[in-house]
Amino acid sequence: MNHLSETIRNHIQAHWPMLCFLKPNAQEIEFWFSHGQALENLSTGPKFYVQGFNPQEPVHVWSGDSFDCTQVNLKDLEQYFTHQHPSADQSWSAPTQDHVRLAYEGLIQRAVDAIQRGIISKVVLSRVQGFHVPKVDWLYLMLRLIHTDQNAFRYLMVHPELGIWCGATPELLISSEENNFSTMALAGTRWLEGEEFPEWTEKEFEEHHWVVREILGTLKPFADASQNEPHDHQAGSIQHLRTDISGSIRVPYSVLDLARSLHPTPAVCGFPKKTALDFIGANEGYNRGLYTGYLGLFNPEQHWAEFYVNLRCMQFKDDRFKLFVGGGVTRDSNPNKEWIETQRKMTTMGQVIAPFIE
Repeated sequence: MNHLSETIRNHIQAHWPMLCFLKPNAQEIEFWFSHGQALENLSTGPKFYVQGFNPQEPVHVWSGDSFDCTQVNLKDLEQYFTHQHPSADQSWSAPTQDHVRLAYEGLIQRAVDAIQRGIISKVVLSRVQGFHVPKVDWLYLMLRLIHTDQNAFRYLMVHPELGIWCGATPELLISSEENNFSTMALAGTRWLEGEEFPEWTEKEFEEHHWVVREILGTLKPFADASQNEPHDHQAGSIQHLRTDISGSIRVPYSVLDLARSLHPTPAVCGFPKKTALDFIGANEGYNRGLYTGYLGLFNPEQHWAEFYVNLRCMQFKDDRFKLFVGGGVTRDSNPNKEWIETQRKMTTMGQVIAPFIE
């Protein structure tokens, strides 16, 4: 493990291409190391796709066969850190900065006003907060990231152009095998209150059904799709409303066509899509980068793909982690409640980096 930790550290310090990830409910962590060598765009083997939030930006593709790939069993990693970090973690909560809160609440109110004037139906707005971390044990951070949610796609990536990103996203954009596909609508969030979850509100059901309708409408030109009944989706200490959607892809389209058409989904952007994108660009006040973009694996030889919406993620730059959080805004949204929701959402990644925050 010492050699593995050193290899990760070297790649991060030198900004050499590197990827480590763990699929939902998997036990093997996969590592792709470039060791500073130039990468080739090979036609064979698995591909790793990365798309930023802005759909006009190009998708970045890595060929797995161009890396030195290895696997590590999760239990071996856990055992390695058992004696180094035996104490239980203390709870972490995001600090409140009044000027940041007032700015975000003002942003939410502008969106509510626009919705009530009929300019837009729904928009998803976000914010970013930085935390200084002078020293990071990257392998230990990866273990903490893995433990946030076993149902999530968890990753750490060093990209020379895009930077250093990591996350644990519970939301599948789309997966496929042969010409069959599946996706999900994941919208609506609730937290434990004591030992129970509160009832879903009418606002949350309404927001969720809008997302389902928009996804089905987007898929209609490319595939035959059907939906299941909504159900609770556990993601660590919170729950989301989830509706599974599946079907078959029509010839001559591929899963890449479906991914491009779905992105960005109404769960991370809003609708109508173009109006929501324009509102975000004009009002949010920062560049989301890879946050709410998508990433994942595609193997054209074996005819399967798994792409995930890049939620619950953070970027590392200049000894700081930037944590991204957001939420859907409708005509009934309350700016202060939306602020509180983002504060609570920030605890997921905040807990991961808590031991390293200065």
